[in-house]
Formats: sequence, C-alpha cells, structure tokens
Amino acid sequence: MAEDGQPRMKTEECSEDSQVCYACCSLRAIRRAVLGLLLGCGVALAWAGATHCAKQSLGQFPAPFFMTWFCGAWNILLFPLYYLGHTLGAVEWQWPKAHFRQCSGFLVAEDMTVRRLLKGAAPFSVLLSLSGYLYLLALRRISAGDASAILCCSQAFVFLLSWIGLKDRFMGVRIVAVILSITGIVMMAYADGFHSDSITGVALGVSSALTTALYKVLFRKRVGEVQPGEASVLLSCVGLCSCVLHSWACVLLYLTHVEYWPPTQSIPWDTMCMMATLFLVFNVLVSLGSMIASPALISTGMLLSIPANTAVDFYVSAARPISQVRVSAACVIGAGYLLLLLPEGWDDSAFRWIDGLWRGGWQADSEVGDEAGADIGANAKHKTKPAGIAALT
Repeated sequence: MAEDGQPRMKTEECSEDSQVCYACCSLRAIRRAVLGLLLGCGVALAWAGATHCAKQSLGQFPAPFFMTWFCGAWNILLFPLYYLGHTLGAVEWQWPKAHFRQCSGFLVAEDMTVRRLLKGAAPFSVLLSLSGYLYLLALRRISAGDASAILCCSQAFVFLLSWIGLKDRFMGVRIVAVILSITGIVMMAYADGFHSDSITGVALGVSSALTTALYKVLFRKRVGEVQPGEASVLLSCVGLCSCVLHSWACVLLYLTHVEYWPPTQSIPWDTMCMMATLFLVFNVLVSLGSMIASPALISTGMLLSIPANTAVDFYVSAARPISQVRVSAACVIGAGYLLLLLPEGWDDSAFRWIDGLWRGGWQADSEVGDEAGADIGANAKHKTKPAGIAALT
C-alpha cells in the first residue's frame, strides 16, 4: 500500500503546485493589465493637459520653437528619475555613472565623453525637436483633438518605414490599418474644405507624425526593442542637446524677428512650466511604464487622448461645434491605430481559428476528447481489475 500511495501523493502535490502557479500567473497578468490601463489613462490625461497648455501659451506667446526648446531641456531629468526607480527595486546597488555607461552603449561604443554623447544623440534630438515644433505649428491652425488624432497616424508611418528599412514582417492587417489612417487624414483635411487654413494645419500635423515615426524607427535600428534604461538615457541626452546645440537656433530666430517678443512682454512662465511638466510626465509614463505594465496597453493612451483633447476643446476652450466629418475621421484613425497594436501572427491565428470553426473542427476536437476520455477510463478499469483479483487470491 505504501508503494501505491507514494506516487499518488506526489501527483496530488504536483497538481496542487501547478494550480497555485496558474493562479499566481493569472493574478500577475490581471494586475499587469490593470496597471497598463491606468498608465494609459495617465498618458492620455498628461498629453491632453500638455496640449491644452501649449495651445494656451501659443495664444499669449507665439514662439513655438522657443517653447519646444524649453520643454526639450526638461528631458534631462529622465535618467535621474529612472535611476531612482531602478535603485529602489534593484537587488544590487550600482553607481549612477556605471549604470549610465551600461545603458548608453548604443550611443558611445568607446570611452564615454560629453562630445561623443552629443554626437550620438544629435540625430534623435533634431528629429524630436522638429516633431514638437511642427506639432505646435499645427496647433495654431487646428484644434487639439484633430492634432492628436493626426499624431496617432505615426504608428502607420512606423510600420511602413520599418517594413521598408528594417525588413519587418509584412502583415495584411497593418496594411489595412495604414489605409484607414490615410483615409482619416484625408477626411480631416476635407472637413473644412481643401482651400481653408486648416489644410495647412493638417499638413503640419502629418509632418509631425512622420518625423515622430522616423525617430522611433531610428531608435529601433540603433537600440532594438524599447528598453527603459536606454530610452531614459537617450531622452536625457536629447535634453542635453537641446540645451547645448539648439540654443543658437532660438537666438537666431529672435534676431531675425521670426520669433520676436519685446522686452516688456510678459512670458507665461507658469503655463509653460506646467506644459513642460506634463510632457515630462508623458515621457516618463511611456518610456518607463513598460517595466510594470504592457506597452500595448500604455500605447492606448495616445488613442484615449483624442476624446480627452476634444472634451478640453469643447468645455474649456469654447471651440466650435464638432462636425460629423471630424468625428468619423477620428473613428477611422482610431480603428487603424488599434489594428496596428495587434501582435505579429495575430491574423494567421485568427484565420486558422475561423477556418477550423467553419470546417467544424470544434466538433472533431470534442469527439476526439470524448474518445480519449473513454480510452483512459477503459485503461484504468483494465489496470485496477488484476490488482483486485491478486489481492483476493
């Protein structure tokens, strides 16, 4: 009896352990999903608040490049914030310089100096500053909701550039998403007519989305998959480039009276500081949120920023009534954005599942399962019967 009972106890213990592991994995997945949704809502609120502050600041102080430079300089704080969070959760403590050197290997392959860091981060800094500058120019001509919807099309441009430049896998669903994004852009431009001033704003928004896509594709080519440490180092170096290299552009625009303001004019520092803080919060949530939540759920924050910005335009800015064409365009762009968030191989799995369902594969599976259960029961009876006979004899 002891020999027969021991394996049974081990089997019961293994089954209990597997159930506990499955329950822990389920709870971990649920917690990660909830955190992703919360961070996505935070991304939407941060972007909507920053966009509203930017639009308000542009009305009082029409200097978009200076505002872009001011907000970009705040990105220097990204790596200190990341290092603080990493130190609180790390098992072994590491010096900030050593950890910075470890995360900045994609920028500087040799001895790390400030000059080499600036040289490696300069292309990223130019693209990010140009994207922000074009976005602020678009905000002067179109509403914040329209600008956010157009910026969501950057995901479609990322797929096209990655397919061409990085040789990513071709996916039919993402081609459909690209077509939907382009259709939404055309509808957005058609909302007020192709000869109105908003067509310029739509063109500037598309240029900002394309520049953002170039930044993301270049980051993937140099770094690979997005890692919190590398992203924080890159954004901190971008902020350093903004302070050191882009200051001359602000001075040049001021001297040429392209962005000129008299000395007596008051600069809205409070609104600009709020805008820079919210943009910094947005970058922290997007770049560092992947450590605790799913990046796909965090990316939904940009999609949620469309209704958030539209609500701010309607209730705070007293914007004009929303047209049905704009609502339809935003819905089309949102549908394309959601399709682009689907993982690779999703379409093949879905087509196989639909094909199996259409061919009645679920019935065959159930029949196979019943037959397997019957065979297992028969084998169990066949094995237990000789044991009983032997015991009686």
